[in-house]
Amino acid sequence: MFCCVAMFVLCGEHRVVLGQAAVPTAGETFQAIAGAASSAREAGRTEEAIHDYSRAVALRPDWAEGWWYLGTMQYDLSQYPSAIRALRKLVQIAPNLGSAWAFLGLSEFETHDYDRSLADLSKAQSIGVADDQELARVSAYHLALLLNRDGEFERATALLLSISGQSELPPQVKSALGMALLRIPLLPDQVDPSQDAFLQSAGEASAIAARKPAQAVDVLGKLVQEHPQAPFLHYAYGFALATEGQTEEALAAQQREAEISPESVLPRIQIATLQLVLHQFPAALRSAQQAVALAPDSSIAHELLAKALEANGKHQQAADETRKAATLLSEKARVDQQTARLYGIPSGGTSASGAEGNAKAGGANSAEWQQAMSDYSSRHYAEAIATLKKWVEAKPGDGTSWAVMGLAEFELHDYDNALIHLQRGQQLGVGASPQAIELAKYRLACLQIRKGEFEMATELLGPLAGQPPLAGDIQFALGLALLRIASLPDGVDSGRRPLIEQAGDVAQLLLASKYDQAFPKLQRLIAQYPTTPFLHYAYGTALDSLSQYDEAKAQMHAEIRISPQSALPWTRLASIALRERRPDEALPAAENAVRLAADSADAHYVLGRAWADSGDTGKAIPELERASQLSPDSPEIHFALARAYAKANQPERANQERATFARLNALAEQQRAQHGDQAYQGAHDAANPSVLGGAIPKPPTSTTGAATPQ
Repeated sequence: MFCCVAMFVLCGEHRVVLGQAAVPTAGETFQAIAGAASSAREAGRTEEAIHDYSRAVALRPDWAEGWWYLGTMQYDLSQYPSAIRALRKLVQIAPNLGSAWAFLGLSEFETHDYDRSLADLSKAQSIGVADDQELARVSAYHLALLLNRDGEFERATALLLSISGQSELPPQVKSALGMALLRIPLLPDQVDPSQDAFLQSAGEASAIAARKPAQAVDVLGKLVQEHPQAPFLHYAYGFALATEGQTEEALAAQQREAEISPESVLPRIQIATLQLVLHQFPAALRSAQQAVALAPDSSIAHELLAKALEANGKHQQAADETRKAATLLSEKARVDQQTARLYGIPSGGTSASGAEGNAKAGGANSAEWQQAMSDYSSRHYAEAIATLKKWVEAKPGDGTSWAVMGLAEFELHDYDNALIHLQRGQQLGVGASPQAIELAKYRLACLQIRKGEFEMATELLGPLAGQPPLAGDIQFALGLALLRIASLPDGVDSGRRPLIEQAGDVAQLLLASKYDQAFPKLQRLIAQYPTTPFLHYAYGTALDSLSQYDEAKAQMHAEIRISPQSALPWTRLASIALRERRPDEALPAAENAVRLAADSADAHYVLGRAWADSGDTGKAIPELERASQLSPDSPEIHFALARAYAKANQPERANQERATFARLNALAEQQRAQHGDQAYQGAHDAANPSVLGGAIPKPPTSTTGAATPQ
């Protein structure tokens, strides 16, 4: 296994400083201790430095730099539990520092807290660890190991190949690639050492097949001859044959795999697919039925059975299977415990069939889980929460458990904890019926509205709009978000409910881009409720998305008269002026927005854009940098910064911002492909700004997942 990198030193523009904290009473004492810690660290007196940094952060708990050095030095000394405590504090203060998440995940890996390590290394991977390529490589490698352990073999393979490039593979990477090829759900130290040579060969074959596809059949064919009984080797070989158009040979390889791995659905799916290609329709139907029997919860198996039924003229049964497939959740990784036992340490060692490595297997069937579900169903919410707290301590990566705990807390009106736990469940993924998932999302959106996170709630509710049995509730929640009413649905006065219900109806139409239906209803609402805040803003935002700028500006000015303390209409006016190439008009509007909302990324962004378009990059760059600090995940801000740096003759910074823009924009494209493109994304939330990703509605002709940079 890789030895991790030395302590990652922050300096210059990468220094983790989030702004000056208030000077504590013992400010001089803090400065003295911090100086002593820095001197000890620079002199190599690590233990002394750790002691002083611990004292310093006790005096100033928001000192991110102190937590960084404390956690990374403890990591270097293999003091992993202490490092975890320090690094968890750091990621609370600096949640977008990928390096901190990486060190946290690596520390958790060393303490065998694999579920948390998987989540935190995944977080580091999504944010990026661009400042230190070695740290990025090591953290990605360990993430790949954990993906293998969880049965995410394709993702692990892609990650391992990405960190290796075209260079010679280190032995550890070869072994990990071999484990992914052979679908072994173990960590390297859980594998019988007698398998090392085979894993190295399999990993090398996997890399050659990926880098030089034309050679895949030859290298995998040779490996099959040398290890004819190895599970999933014929499966990989069959894939390579099919890719080269050798369909009959691929079918024979998958049939052999089905004999070796009779409990696996994977070769059955491939067999049925290949039989359909070869027009062996009756055989394909039998194979597809076997696949469904092996994996009744597999949407892929049911879709394949539908195709086989259709090919055999059984149209009604095919339609039934198609509907059945649509009700199933996305495919999840399948861990083959027989394979784990085959390659695991023979006796006395850790393997995935043991208690630690098999944390997920049998989870939903355990007595504790059944008791928690029984308590929840019986409305004994406090008892369910108590059981689930113990459950998530042991299995923090189980999103379903977090979500159920959040739902129970919601019923007990523990809304703050419910929000945290439902969010965690949403991030980790919930495995339940569609109705249960919809309820969890709806409750989470309600809590986001209560907290004023209107845009996030709208994004969550949009795909659920109009779907029973919560259609009416979702419409009402969307109305709250459109009107920016920070309340739970049950907390709204009965007299306001008709307005909110109508606003929710309008929001649903806007989300579906049905402007011809939405606009008349909005106009009637404004006539009926002329002084209601944010109705004019919603109308103007929709007009803006259709490039009807004059009408949109009129609505924004009407909103300013009703909501003089809101920065939103001023921000929108500045944005419209920028699109009309009128920076002189944009400047005063943007300055008003910043005056009203100094912590709004959108306000600083439009002000920076206005200065840049006016030709004053000296004033533009600080505003755009402030916007980037407030909303680091906004591609458009990084795009604007790249342009400003380029005009200011700072090519290195410009290139960094272009790279960040490209990464974030690709992520926005991926999210758009998953959730669908919506021209209207709800009322913009200044408390949680996001210039891209739908905060400012996009013209229907936009071809990107975010607003096209101007």
